[in-house]
Amino acid sequence: MELLKLDLDIASIIIGERVKGGIYRPCLETIPSSTVQGAFKHHLGLDLKGVGFFNIGTYEIRDITYSVKDKLLEVAKMPLISSCLYPKGGEKIKGVIYLMKDGSIDKSIFQNLKLSIGALKSKGFGKAKVTNIEEVKPEIKQGLLNVRVLESEASSFGIRVVFPVFGYLFYAKNPISGVYKRALFEGSLVRAPEIFLKEVTFYDE
Repeated sequence: MELLKLDLDIASIIIGERVKGGIYRPCLETIPSSTVQGAFKHHLGLDLKGVGFFNIGTYEIRDITYSVKDKLLEVAKMPLISSCLYPKGGEKIKGVIYLMKDGSIDKSIFQNLKLSIGALKSKGFGKAKVTNIEEVKPEIKQGLLNVRVLESEASSFGIRVVFPVFGYLFYAKNPISGVYKRALFEGSLVRAPEIFLKEVTFYDE
């Protein structure tokens, strides 16, 4: 299997959703496949499959308080709290996205590409830039998954499930609506490209 690896510099980012009725939005430490697809669809108009994560040690988690504004009354509603990732000991968070190769696309379109990823973009979060592009051919090994990927797309990434950890990802159908789809979450025991694993294991299947 061949993948396209995109290295990213990220200023700060929030990926996650507020639970309905709640006031706290947790932040993920991975870049789910649905988020990757949405970002490239918005910026390039392309339907690309990919997953990603942030490099450990390049970020720290903080909480911020913000409020949603009533557009009609021009007043702020109750304050909400979100966790977010900020650079640690450096100027940028380092991240990586692995895309499924598409022979019809010239990879040069990703060179120095600027993206907005995740939530609260209007407040300056999610600004990212591609700093390097390379093709990789990872080995398939058994271990614990380190990414979140839609269950329906797992096989196209070379992922075979041994023992799943399921959850749901929001999948946008258009700019204002979407659906929740079942996905494989971190910690699933799988056979997959080694770069998608946080730990290689030798458990019996």
